[in-house]
Amino acid sequence: MRIRTVLSRFSQSEDGAALLIFTLTLFIVLGGIAFAIDASRFFAAKSRLALATEMAAVAAAKNLRFLDTPAVEQLAVDMVRANFEGASLLSYESDPAVQPTVAVTPDLEAGEVTVESSATVPTTLLRALNFMDDVTVSARITARQEGPEAEVALALEASDAMESSGQLAEVRTAASAFISALEAEVPQGAGVKWGFVPFGNVLVNVAPHSDWVESGSWPLGLPPDMPGTTEWTGPLAEDRWCVSPRSGPAGENDTPPGLARFPLVLSLSSMPIPPLGLPHFTNATTADCREERILPLGDGATLLGALSSLGGNGDAAYGRGMLWAERVLSPQWQGVWTGDSTIPAAYEDAIIEKVALLLASSVASDISENTRLADTCARMKGNGIHLYTIDYLAPAATSTLLQDCASTAGHYFRVTDAAGLNRAFLSIARFLTIVRFPG
Repeated sequence: MRIRTVLSRFSQSEDGAALLIFTLTLFIVLGGIAFAIDASRFFAAKSRLALATEMAAVAAAKNLRFLDTPAVEQLAVDMVRANFEGASLLSYESDPAVQPTVAVTPDLEAGEVTVESSATVPTTLLRALNFMDDVTVSARITARQEGPEAEVALALEASDAMESSGQLAEVRTAASAFISALEAEVPQGAGVKWGFVPFGNVLVNVAPHSDWVESGSWPLGLPPDMPGTTEWTGPLAEDRWCVSPRSGPAGENDTPPGLARFPLVLSLSSMPIPPLGLPHFTNATTADCREERILPLGDGATLLGALSSLGGNGDAAYGRGMLWAERVLSPQWQGVWTGDSTIPAAYEDAIIEKVALLLASSVASDISENTRLADTCARMKGNGIHLYTIDYLAPAATSTLLQDCASTAGHYFRVTDAAGLNRAFLSIARFLTIVRFPG
């Protein structure tokens, strides 16, 4: 009877049960709120860390071949920390700043950089409820450095003044490093095709294209087609000779030689050689015709070889130099430079980027070069060619022309010494470099 009475009273009493239910409900609600708040912080932290890691991987891959390995690794670490530590994680003021741990693995052979980051994020409400103290979030990103699929024409001043000042030797070194860096990258498609226009005066060496010269001007009846000997070996077209500017509109644009031929600059002399008195021919072409040829779009190794022996000649016909760079890149010259009718690519090609880099250090003796340069640059930019200019201690008038020629203010570089010259070339290489996420 007593037990039944106790059970009856307990079943009729609701105060204790209500308090228990309220306490449990409050604990569950507060726990849910705490979990929701801290979970949102964890997701925000993970998202922020992933973004910081991705930015670091891109920066490191972009510089993979332009900085040494320790510098690449430090760049990635600094990028992660700078972009993560500034994030607000809504922690207690007494909590120490969350500092991520970063591991960087560069792979030069594959052209890839892997960045792994982790950070321990302290809880707030969950810690107050004694659920957990902290949560670790992590991110792992691999980025690959790739070279562009591009046609690049280098128009470099190679004047007597640059040779005598020692600047030309510095240009050879910096330009070679620029080419080598891009050639070492993992190529996209056909990679980079390089063209080269060394300029001094208005005469340019376009050997071996003897079919470009005005009709009837190329000499005939030479050994071995007749008795005698020659100073040169092989065909005369492979020896040193030049063309001068065409007259009229064709002399100021990219009209191909099939529509307007060039005046030939070539002088030969002969004298009889005893005892038979047979003629011996020598090439007496003016020294204003430089040894180095214009190189059509081709491989980097050929251009590096040409740079290694580049010498000074003449003054600074930068307008003519840029005009020939346009002809190297113009689709109107498809199949003219080489037998490949697809090179240069069309301006409308959605894949192949066209780039011209102009370096000058002097002022042209012929004032018409200024207008020629401005007109050529405007035409090239109108056709979608990206123009970079390097001003190596050029006079003020030339500096202004180079600034105006560049595609944007960021495409113009003023340098005052060899170190600055190297930085300018490598900055352009970075601009051209592409970063992708493999897989």
